[in-house]
Amino acid sequence: MSDRKGMRDGVVQRGTTWSYVLRVKVPVVDDNGQPVLDDEGNARMTSKPKWFGGFPTRKAAIAARDEARHGSRQGTWVAPSNITVGAYLDRWIEGHAVDLKASTEKSYRGNIARYLKPYFGNLRVQELSPTDLSATFKRMHETGGTNGKPLSPRTVAFARTVLRMAMQSAISDRVIAVNPVVGSKLPKAVRPKHSTWTGPQASTYLEHVNDERFAALWILALATGMRRGELCALRWENVDLKAGVVRVEESVTQSAGRRTIGPPKNGDGRSVAIDPRTVAALKAWRKLQRKERLAAGSIYKDTDGVVFTWQDGTPTPPDYVSKAFVDSQADSGLPRLKLHEARHTHATILLREGTPVHIVAKRLGHRDPTVTLSVYADVIPEDDGRAVDTFSRAVWGS
Repeated sequence: MSDRKGMRDGVVQRGTTWSYVLRVKVPVVDDNGQPVLDDEGNARMTSKPKWFGGFPTRKAAIAARDEARHGSRQGTWVAPSNITVGAYLDRWIEGHAVDLKASTEKSYRGNIARYLKPYFGNLRVQELSPTDLSATFKRMHETGGTNGKPLSPRTVAFARTVLRMAMQSAISDRVIAVNPVVGSKLPKAVRPKHSTWTGPQASTYLEHVNDERFAALWILALATGMRRGELCALRWENVDLKAGVVRVEESVTQSAGRRTIGPPKNGDGRSVAIDPRTVAALKAWRKLQRKERLAAGSIYKDTDGVVFTWQDGTPTPPDYVSKAFVDSQADSGLPRLKLHEARHTHATILLREGTPVHIVAKRLGHRDPTVTLSVYADVIPEDDGRAVDTFSRAVWGS
């Protein structure tokens, strides 16, 4: 009653602060607390008054009331909430994990724990702003690494991506009306150049590993630019040695000893032609693998026709393949490359030799050649003289 007596225009003073009332839509529930549905199966809605307070002045309460009323009419209003970024991220990743690969979920959780929670966890979701986020991303880049060292631009960008996805879900959950991450800025970063081998260096490496067990794997990686998960998931049924074609249909991730098979990164399969020496290496490898299968007999583990396995048929784990590739370069006298840089080496060699970008994009599994252009623009030859000669011959015949 005291509220009604002191209320004017939906605003009332309670103690030392001011509050406003807003009629909000809520589901109609039955005696058991369950939503009552209409004939189309949608929850019946009704409106009830709800108080929002804590404003220092009547003027501030009126401004908040007007903003809430406008947002309610536009369908953009969300109720004030004290949920923190840390609490929401915990809720988000639990609900979001069902749609993620095991390795992706692990990566998201690690990023949340190492970066997002320490920097944003105690803040309320509703107080995030693009300007403050931009400043924090800059600080992360400058001092967010171990012992206050700089954090790589790529790591900061990934943290921003995870936070952006979580905040987009917060809109659907009616926690916020707009995504504050969308308008934020990342610190300016120079795209790092890829470490790659030249053609002669790749040849030197392949001679160096010629007698290794997984020589065929290293040849295939350099000859096709296939990703690690694609190499480890490859089955013989998708290898046509007669036609010289490998069909990339699957990718594998492995976490806590469990292999998870899924589609390639962009969701699409592709066919990649291979050269005669790569075909010969795969034929030799298949011959060795068949001998090992016969020798192992009933204890041979692979039943799916995986191309690269141990002697007992156990498929090679992706993490082992990455480590083994680096180890195989010991005493080669070559610049040390990571396995993913074999993919970059494949693309770089082709582009420097004038292979059209769209062909390279298709081999790598890029849906859009502009992705290939953005990644490898620095290695594409800029031969303006050749362009002039080509035009001259085509138009004037000389």
